[in-house]
Amino acid sequence: MASRLSQTPQLQTLARDLGLKLSDNVVRDILRHCDQRIRKLLSDFTDEQNPGSILDWLASKLGTRFEIVRTDDELRSLQEKYVALEEIGFVDLVKELSDDAFGITIMRHKQEHFEPPFVSIIDCRGNKVSRRYFTKWHEIAHLLTMTDQMRLVFRRTQCSAESKDPEEILMDIIAGQFGYRPPSTFKFETDEISFEAIETLRLLLCPESSKQAALISFIKFWPSPCMLVTAKLGMRKKEERQAAQNRFDFTEAPPEYLRAVKITLSDVAREEGFTIFRNMRVPESSVIFRVYTDTVNELAADEDLNIWGSSDGSFLSSRKVRVKARKCWDGVEALIYPYSKSPVVH
Repeated sequence: MASRLSQTPQLQTLARDLGLKLSDNVVRDILRHCDQRIRKLLSDFTDEQNPGSILDWLASKLGTRFEIVRTDDELRSLQEKYVALEEIGFVDLVKELSDDAFGITIMRHKQEHFEPPFVSIIDCRGNKVSRRYFTKWHEIAHLLTMTDQMRLVFRRTQCSAESKDPEEILMDIIAGQFGYRPPSTFKFETDEISFEAIETLRLLLCPESSKQAALISFIKFWPSPCMLVTAKLGMRKKEERQAAQNRFDFTEAPPEYLRAVKITLSDVAREEGFTIFRNMRVPESSVIFRVYTDTVNELAADEDLNIWGSSDGSFLSSRKVRVKARKCWDGVEALIYPYSKSPVVH
């Protein structure tokens, strides 16, 4: 994804406006820019080192205040409050925060000298509340990459992937990269990853975050090689294209199999090349398949990566791994990591 994003004119323009020299990986360059800005903004930070307190500090340093709205009445009251202060940017606030918008940052023009120049409205109505932490970071990402050419442009978080432009996708990447990064002084209590360990980490570092966002994000920073595999019924890419082309014909669609539709790697796993390839069929001998087909909700087992094969007949190289799988609403999610301890009994 990063390579495709880097080629978009929108992000190349953003990089130039930020004063960055264009390279073949604009996303990486902008992430480095954000990292440098964050380190500079935190140079005099003395509070508790956790992502939540860092987020509030950055909001203050970047000149915004968070306004949380939990009901329609609160949203209308907030709009009326700022319109009464002659802030024209809030006139269409209720319309701006539609069903597919989670947050918006507005530049003020009538604030007192002691008030921040921006207001970031975080929509926590209904099920949007589960994304409030990520939405805050998304709005911070916009301020981290704000340029003089963009200061009159309103920014919002869109939930629909189809409606996101490259810049909005980049803001999500920035939010995931920095919103869940444990402080350098943080010590992981165990190298052996588990769903329970990640949930403990979420409650300790960023309890405002949704469980799913924390799960996906903390995987990336885990200090040992591991991966999160999301398995669902699906077809090969070629079969998906054929099915789409024949959707109006009276032809039988190709069968769907349980596949690894999404893979999230820790940074260490990526460096080591420890991975399962996206869309590979889940072996029937894997505990992941058992959790999907059986009535159990969660199982763990010791396996070998060489049971994973591709449609061309090749298999992954042999490597002993531990697999912890559990049901999710439409499939199975599994943690996979190398093991060297005593095997799991199941």
